[in-house]
Amino acid sequence: MGLGSWIERTRRATPAPQHSRMLVSDGWNIGSSALIPDDAPLAWKRQMAKVMGIPGVDRCVRLLSGVIGGLPWDAYTDRGRDFAEKIKPRPVLLQQPCPEEIQLATMSAWVSDLVLHGNAFGVITDRDRNGLATAVTPVAAARVSVRRSDGFTYSALPKGEIEYQVGSTSRTFARREVIHVKGLCEPGALRGLGVLELHLNGTLALADDLAGQARSVGAHGVPTGLLKATSPDVTEAQLIAAKQGWLKAQRERTIAALGPSTEFEALAWNPEELQLIEARKLSLLEIALIFGVPPRFLGASTGDSLTYSTSEAESSDLLKFSIGDHVQRIEQTFSQEFPRGTWVQANRDAILRGDTTARYQAHETGIRAGFLLKSEAREIEDLPPVPGIDDKRAPTVPGEKPATDNEGQALAENPEMTA
Repeated sequence: MGLGSWIERTRRATPAPQHSRMLVSDGWNIGSSALIPDDAPLAWKRQMAKVMGIPGVDRCVRLLSGVIGGLPWDAYTDRGRDFAEKIKPRPVLLQQPCPEEIQLATMSAWVSDLVLHGNAFGVITDRDRNGLATAVTPVAAARVSVRRSDGFTYSALPKGEIEYQVGSTSRTFARREVIHVKGLCEPGALRGLGVLELHLNGTLALADDLAGQARSVGAHGVPTGLLKATSPDVTEAQLIAAKQGWLKAQRERTIAALGPSTEFEALAWNPEELQLIEARKLSLLEIALIFGVPPRFLGASTGDSLTYSTSEAESSDLLKFSIGDHVQRIEQTFSQEFPRGTWVQANRDAILRGDTTARYQAHETGIRAGFLLKSEAREIEDLPPVPGIDDKRAPTVPGEKPATDNEGQALAENPEMTA
């Protein structure tokens, strides 16, 4: 089915020659009220708030969604050649997928859904004159159901085609109308599995229980102890009254008063001895393992001795072992929205970008080795171009006089000229 009945605009679409796209300058009316109703169950919203209230989970989700969502996404094409060329300007779908918000907001929301629910969904709401997607409305994964059409039961799609239903609406979307980034799943499964489905009733529930115990100790603040009456004539009613007065004074954080024949003996206890602190440390380590985040990013200790590591090495570990899988799934999913021979690739250098000294040394090495031009190094550093900067060859030996391109070619063809 078409999307015309789902989209309303206040302005007419006009062609944008510089992008060869049909763009809308203003007036998008494809929000949750028009396209996708916000009918998520209240219980689910409370559950999400409870899970994100766990500090370790909140940190992992923000870290992964922030890092991946902030990556630059580019499209490349080989056009039948042996080398790839970056498409400039960046396609609209990658520059700003949802016209109503910035690219970081859209991508980070998708990543958080991909991590927590194992799926990220978006309904394609606009295409250009060539049929390429130019606008997407993100949809919460918890409100999307996926099934394979049987051809006649509440479906207008052919038998065997994958269809998507959003919320309680009776409208269904075909596979070509939806961007679906699917996480880890069983072979042939239509939906991926996320952290919530796998660990909500296990590790995450335990972490929440431990946090609740800690909050209870801090809220009540009544030390464990023994209230003793040394007088032999004390009655049970007097003991009960003394106990109630002691508890009230402790809860109200006021000074307690005891008679001359009554004394309080504290029964010392240590949270570490009760394994409350150690259990919470173990829980934080398990959360880091679940999300694939290095424990040191959460302040958790693995018990190993500390070793020196540079920020670039830590970034490399994060890219290899934490976000690489998510990035590749997004890349391959978005690549399906472009013609054959064109693919989407994230600029991972944004994560591996070292300090200024390390970058400049790497540029110098590349220029001397001949596989990097000075103009390319300036482009990497976001510096303006300098005319003729590549006309002279960089010296390979300190103190050597730079040679022009013609001289460099002559030296390469006649090595005897260097004698």
